[in-house]
Amino acid sequence: MKTFALLACLAAAAQEPASGGVPSSGLTVERTVHAVHIDLLGRRREYRRAETVRLRGNALSIEDRTFGTRLVIRPDRRTIVRIDAAAGEYSEYTFDEVRAVRQAALDEIRACRDRVPGTAEERELGALLEAFDRYAEPPRVELRARDGRREVLLNGDRVRVSVEGEPAARHAQGYWEALAAAGGFPPEALPRLSELGGFPGRATVRYVLFLERVVEQFEVTSVRAGPIADAEFEVPPGLRKVPLRGFAPAPERRPPKPEQFRRTFKEDEADRPQEKKDSP
Repeated sequence: MKTFALLACLAAAAQEPASGGVPSSGLTVERTVHAVHIDLLGRRREYRRAETVRLRGNALSIEDRTFGTRLVIRPDRRTIVRIDAAAGEYSEYTFDEVRAVRQAALDEIRACRDRVPGTAEERELGALLEAFDRYAEPPRVELRARDGRREVLLNGDRVRVSVEGEPAARHAQGYWEALAAAGGFPPEALPRLSELGGFPGRATVRYVLFLERVVEQFEVTSVRAGPIADAEFEVPPGLRKVPLRGFAPAPERRPPKPEQFRRTFKEDEADRPQEKKDSP
């Protein structure tokens, strides 16, 4: 486990003259991650991976160095892209498209909840809606310090971010802005997230991504400020665009029309009764 002294060292190395926001040239963070993804049906997928996080303004690129994928969030374009260069494909959606798909799914869950008032199922479905940030009233958000941690809580009991130790980098407002813009957090949470003081050196973060809840524990191993190429925030050329599995239905595929196709009704003649002919 990395010590707080190391994190303080990394924080000092990543500092630039105080100007607010993110360094104009960008910030690159290496981290180890243990993540659990939970879908609407409660199915869980667990990963351990090494990641490179690149941040320039509020443009965010998260490269999974273990599995070879990349997530790019561009609030300036209002898009979120998942890139799998090894498979030669990518999936891209606008923030509005993500919101619409998620809203449709959650509306179905809400309708199911409303059909079973006063039951355990109603409470269970209500908790699921809140886990995806669907509240009857705007949530109350607070930043609380306890037991050596700083935590961002919703409605007093839902811990969305828990941070240990000093920030690994002070210039990281854009990280929280990008995740919130893509629907990872309710908008009410952003002011409290900004008060965490920067990019956490060690943290547990709970956010929403597409149609999944993500519980992510990470620890920063290195930080550096410096130029970041535009290509890190773009789709590489030559990839084909595909629907994201588990998020949007695949387009309907119809078998191609045979080249020698010719309409005929001869097959119906086999079902017709045949006239008997008198033998000569």
